[in-house]
Formats: sequence, C-alpha cells, structure tokens
Amino acid sequence: MSRSYPGVAAVTGAASGIGRATCLAFANGGCSKLALLDCNVAGLEDTKALVSQIISSSQRSPDLIVIEVDVTSPEAVTHAYSSIRTHFSRIDYSVQCAGIGSPIIESISCSVEIFDRQTAVNYRGLWLCTREVIKIMQGQTLNTEAYPEANIPATRAQRGSIVNISSTLALYAQAFCAPYSGSKGGVLAVTRADAMDCVSHKIRVNAVLPGLIDTPMTMPNSEEREWFEKNVASRVPMRRLGQPEEIADLCVFLSGTGASYVTGQAWAADGGALGGYY
Repeated sequence: MSRSYPGVAAVTGAASGIGRATCLAFANGGCSKLALLDCNVAGLEDTKALVSQIISSSQRSPDLIVIEVDVTSPEAVTHAYSSIRTHFSRIDYSVQCAGIGSPIIESISCSVEIFDRQTAVNYRGLWLCTREVIKIMQGQTLNTEAYPEANIPATRAQRGSIVNISSTLALYAQAFCAPYSGSKGGVLAVTRADAMDCVSHKIRVNAVLPGLIDTPMTMPNSEEREWFEKNVASRVPMRRLGQPEEIADLCVFLSGTGASYVTGQAWAADGGALGGYY
C-alpha cells in the first residue's frame, strides 16, 4: 500500500490470521509504531519479528511492543491499554481482530458455556478494548497537530480511527452458526453506536465484515475446512476462500485519512456473498 500511516497502531488478535496480516499491512503502509496484543505470546513474537523485518527493510526504526492480554478480563484490558499509552502516549489506529470461532452447531445442541465464551471474547471483549481506546483517543491531539510533516488537510483531521472485525453473519443467516452470528451482530451494533458517540471527538469507528476467510480460527481442522469448502465457499460468487491479507488491507485503508469521511459503516469483504449465493 502506498499511502503513509504516521502514528501508532494497536491491533488485537495479532498473533495469527487477520490480526497478524493487519500488523504487516500497517508496516507495509509506513507505520513503524505498533502495539501487538493477543493471549498467544509465541504467536505475538513471530508477528513482531515479521513486522520488524518489514520496517527495517525500508530503513525505518521499528518501535514495537508485545502485550499478552485476555480480552475477557476488564482488568487485563485496562492494564494493556495503559501500557500502550505509557509507551507511545497515544493510539492513532486501533483494529480489534481478537475473536474465536464457533463449533458447527445448532442452538439446541449448544451449551451455555459455549455461548457465553463466544459472547465473552467476540462481543464483550471487543467492547472492553474499544472502550479503553476511546478514552485514550478522546484525550489526544488531532493527527494534523501530532504529525505536521504528514501535511494532512484540516478537513481530514482525526484523533483516531477504530476498526472492529465483525462478520457477514451479522447480516445474513447461515445454519449451525447461531452463537457466533449473535456475537458478531453485537459487534456491528456497538460499532455503529460508538461511531455516533465519537463523531464529535473526531474519532471514526467502522466495522469490517469478512466472509469465509482462510485462517486458523475459521479452519481449525480438516473436518471443518471440508465442511466450509463444500457448504459455503462453493456457493460464494468468487468461488474461493478469502485471504487474511485481503481483510487486512481494508482495515488499514479504513484506519487512514483516505477514509476520512467514513464512519459508522459496515464494509463487507466476502467474495460477493452478500450480493447473493448461487
């Protein structure tokens, strides 16, 4: 990506999949300061090494921090973002990718424990993170003041941008996915509400709705991959799985000044599925 991204990016779910790809996309877009958050420390270190390599190869100095965090814990989330503020003093771009997949299961066969875990990570955990991010962003200067060398037009000034990963299942129904669909529907609703609350502070909040993406979360084993390829990917107009990088590029675009007039929106990247299966 050619557009420059000065400032600080914070990405949850950074250890793998869409989260890792988003970190790499920020680095390729010119961002050298990143906070990588996940509960998987080994995966975070791998992501850090990949991001550092990209930044260093372009003669820039990487400034990266790795934070182990359980997004279901309010205390852990508060501590994580306090650490980011202490290290960087601000957050310019925040992308919430942390999430878990759901077993292929009907509601009547789903335990309360599975349902609660889906909600705790995918919806409540995301809300906990965005709440802390908004607190930080509201108290910081506009990007036009923080990065005068970027020559950002006054009409495109912002204190920050938040992108939340929802799902196309927030908008249309698919069998055997009720708990997951509900959690992602919540993400879309809270994204739109936060966007309205934040607009006067010049903070933009948007959601990206991936379709079927080839990640370890979506395809944890060969059986589930076979089911998704047979029952979902084969009916998507593009006839293929999406790649994490295709979602990451959209997240990074929405984060920057190129999308300065976009807030409260749901951007689907699903190979045409919302247009209609066939």
